[in-house]
Amino acid sequence: MIIRKLHIVGFGKFSDFDLDLRNDLQIVYGENESGKSTLRQFISGVLFGFTQNKRQASNLYEPHNGAQYGGSLLLEKDQGLWEISRLGRTQSQLTVKNPNGSESSHPEDQLKQLLAPFTEDSFQDIFSFDQEQLNEIRNLSGKDLSNRLLSFSAVNADLWQQLSGALDKAASDRFGVAKTAKRPINRLIKDYEDLDTQIGAMSDQLSKYRQAEENKDHLSHQLEELKQQQKKLQIQVDQFTKLADLSDLYAEKNELAASGSDQETFSNAQVTALTDGVAAQVEKLEGQINGINLDEGSDHSTEISENPLLTIYKNNQRDLDLLDQSIPNLIAGNNLFDQTKNELKVLSSRLDQLHADLKNKFNDPIPKPLPQGLNIQPKTKISAFFIIGLFLAVAGILGVVYGFLSLEFPLPFFICGAGGLVIGGLLAFFERPKKESVDLSKYGYGTQTDPALITSSQRELQEYDEKVQNFNQLVKQKQGQLYKIDSLLKLAMPLKQYLPDSAQSHDTLVGQIQVLLNEIRDEKRSAALSAEQKRLVEDNRQQQQNHLNDLKNQQRQIFDSLKVTDYSEFQKLLAARSSAQQRQDHLQNIEQVLTADKEAQINQLGGIDQIILKIQAAKAQLTNFDAQIQDANGGLLTVQSQLMSLSGDQDYQDKLQQRADLETEINNELEGYFTNRLAASWINESLYEISHERMPEIKKQAESYFSELTDGKYREIIFQDRALLVTNIQGDHFYAYELSKGSSEQLYVALRLAFAESLAVKNPLPFLIDDSFVNFDASRKDVMDRILHHLAEKYQVIYFTANHDQNFMETNIIDLGALANA
Repeated sequence: MIIRKLHIVGFGKFSDFDLDLRNDLQIVYGENESGKSTLRQFISGVLFGFTQNKRQASNLYEPHNGAQYGGSLLLEKDQGLWEISRLGRTQSQLTVKNPNGSESSHPEDQLKQLLAPFTEDSFQDIFSFDQEQLNEIRNLSGKDLSNRLLSFSAVNADLWQQLSGALDKAASDRFGVAKTAKRPINRLIKDYEDLDTQIGAMSDQLSKYRQAEENKDHLSHQLEELKQQQKKLQIQVDQFTKLADLSDLYAEKNELAASGSDQETFSNAQVTALTDGVAAQVEKLEGQINGINLDEGSDHSTEISENPLLTIYKNNQRDLDLLDQSIPNLIAGNNLFDQTKNELKVLSSRLDQLHADLKNKFNDPIPKPLPQGLNIQPKTKISAFFIIGLFLAVAGILGVVYGFLSLEFPLPFFICGAGGLVIGGLLAFFERPKKESVDLSKYGYGTQTDPALITSSQRELQEYDEKVQNFNQLVKQKQGQLYKIDSLLKLAMPLKQYLPDSAQSHDTLVGQIQVLLNEIRDEKRSAALSAEQKRLVEDNRQQQQNHLNDLKNQQRQIFDSLKVTDYSEFQKLLAARSSAQQRQDHLQNIEQVLTADKEAQINQLGGIDQIILKIQAAKAQLTNFDAQIQDANGGLLTVQSQLMSLSGDQDYQDKLQQRADLETEINNELEGYFTNRLAASWINESLYEISHERMPEIKKQAESYFSELTDGKYREIIFQDRALLVTNIQGDHFYAYELSKGSSEQLYVALRLAFAESLAVKNPLPFLIDDSFVNFDASRKDVMDRILHHLAEKYQVIYFTANHDQNFMETNIIDLGALANA
């Protein structure tokens, strides 16, 4: 889910306020009291409801100018836009418009479905946090801090704890150690004791009945003992069976132990003496020995072979000398090429943004900016013929009037006047002033384009046109620079076989060319060695020979300590050591399953074969117990039949029935009692298990964040029973409450963000973070900014801060102060 836009009708200091948000990382910057927390509370209020009274919050954010309370959010989910509007504080009116523009008839249900499975509490616990929560962490004791970090992963844990307390209280209301008439089980037990006393008084006259009762009790006790013995024997069978299941591992371990003792090629002392350090030292010496190449058959004092590079130089001396002289120009040109490429990258990013914005306004193709001072409003054009027509019409009117007013009625004036009036009127009518609009099609604008939009977009169009020209100019400049670099690199064609392939960067090619030219210069100097220099070469060869002898002596000393003759036998010893190590690792893996206690039990019982025999014997005893239990049940049924026949007195029989009913009722009440007790215990254990099981899911991400935030000081987070530990790079363990306050905050942030990422898969709600890192030092703050960038690659992150951080691009920052002054 992404918040595209918010509109505040009235909330705190904001009224009739609109704000567009990015879909990745949005930084809302503003000094104190600029409205950052107000915006955060507004988003939460629209999604989950506004605070109703001051008992719930210290600030109700009543509009300062008396505007209507509330506003709306434009949300994007599943590629559709939803408009959520909530107006009014105490009696809020919620409206939800779906992507097709229609309003939902059940807005509360629709909004809960959009936000599911998260509620306001879970949203605040997971996706929204601020510095106040970190300050609270600073004041917690060590135990409270560990519990907080372990328990915040259990969503709505407080509600489950309330349910657990209610179940526990319900159980206490049913039964208690202290006798009270208000507890039903205590009352039933009292009634049972009174009734049992009455039955005992009545049974004094029924000796046979009591004898039968004793027989019944004896048989019941005997039956219980048989069942207990059967249960113990069954447990023993299960234990023996689990040990018998380890027979393969037990045999494999004995086989591995025996194979280790059969090692005859090398003694255990030899294998033990070959440590990783000794092996590395031998391999290093062997490499150094093989690296010294002394040609015993050549006379180095008189013969020096020519380097192929020197031959290439002699054949291409002119080009290679020119190339050597051009190296500084080549490096400078390459640096200029990289600079131009970076400028093109930055310019291309801005062009893409401008093109997207202008495309939304005008569609493709993007029109050209209008010339400076061009007025696009329609103008009224008055032609000379229109003025002439007016003049003739006026003259004609005067002529006609004069003709009528004259006594003689001069016909020429009348005719000329009438003709001038007709001609002038027609000419003025057809040449009357007309409004002519500017033809904008040559600049790429449509005939229906809004002139206001054209005028308001001129600055953006001008910038786009200038940046297109700059981009084309930089492309030509880059091509020219590349041509110059390639021209200079063509001089290196004779060295082609020594250069990396064309896929390598120019920096790599230039570096290799410099190395080759340096080597050619060295070879040129070497070719001019004097006889004294050749003698020095021979002396150096002798020194190498002496060094070779020293290396072989060192290797021989190690071989003697290991009691091997040469490097080949050392390789065999190394293989034997590797085999022994593999065997030892395999033994350790087996011992993780076949523990020392289990192996001792197997040996104590005489081995796997004896255990199998014991299992068979125990199963036979179980069969015998089954037969004895059946006999005891038969005898018990007979005694119970005798008791029924001896219970002839109706009153006595009724009381027995009453006692039986009381037993049933007590059992039912006790079942409810234990159900509530077990449910409360189950909830408490489940809360712990839920948090303990969820932590491993976020452990890897939290360790990565915590390691970054502490500059690699801590590398692992360990959950041990109900405690939380961390491990530093030296392997030392620390409880969470032993960390410094700063590290405690960073651990809390790492776990909080990792946990939020693990739950965001269900419904990726926006992350709202309100200046939560003000106590971080500069380096930790830089790391935190990188983490926010990483988080914003998958989720919308809205970070409210009073620090104008240089780690964020200006396009990601909304400056509330600038908006207020605009």
